[in-house]
Amino acid sequence: MSLDPTSSLEQLGDAVARYAALLGSVDEEVLDHEVPACPGWSARDLTIHLGGVHRWAAAIVLSGSRVPDEPEPLVRGPLGAWYEGCAAALLTALRAVDPAEPTPNFSRLDEIAAFWPRRQLHETTVHAVDLAQTLGAPEDDWGVTPEVAADGIGEVVRVFFTRLTARGRRPHVASPVRLEASDTGRSWTIAPGVIPDAPPVVRHAEVPTDDVVRGTSVELYLGLWRRLPHERLEVVGDAATAMLAGPLTT
Repeated sequence: MSLDPTSSLEQLGDAVARYAALLGSVDEEVLDHEVPACPGWSARDLTIHLGGVHRWAAAIVLSGSRVPDEPEPLVRGPLGAWYEGCAAALLTALRAVDPAEPTPNFSRLDEIAAFWPRRQLHETTVHAVDLAQTLGAPEDDWGVTPEVAADGIGEVVRVFFTRLTARGRRPHVASPVRLEASDTGRSWTIAPGVIPDAPPVVRHAEVPTDDVVRGTSVELYLGLWRRLPHERLEVVGDAATAMLAGPLTT
């Protein structure tokens, strides 16, 4: 099951606090270190991106209108204080709007305000992992829970697979592939759409397939986002191998 809007918002509050705490723990020169999962980006670039995304999402939620691009922010003064202001603005905006209120989003799915706490939760969670990896923090300190990870797996295979298909980068799903979480017993079976070139769809787990990707919820989640190497996962079958090698989130 997906996180409900209240849980997503609570978890988002935890995620932005975790990111801010990591940011507050670094010396100024560390902000220039490259982010391992984002070649060409420094920790400073990562933070400005994330703060800009928070502002962009808040603008959409409060206006009820499509805002095509993230704003190009002008950052003066301490970066940590700037990020905390962006995060506070996002949380305030999300609390000001009923989850059922019609609100656009980039996927054209679930166009109500409830989409945005969940999306920003995963945006922040993944980038907090990026920052933790940049700082050399041990994996146990990345702060990703199985509950959030399972919700994020569902978001990737529904929202991002649809988005990628619309952008001409359809994920490589030619036959059913099952994702299995070894720690919770949850699974997601992804299959081709009903018409050629349609987005892959999530089917009931009982759809037969010999192609499986298996790992803990967190390993599957961060593997789909390419924040953990796919060697950490048990991959069975050519279709499963092809799916992981192709477009997954970007």
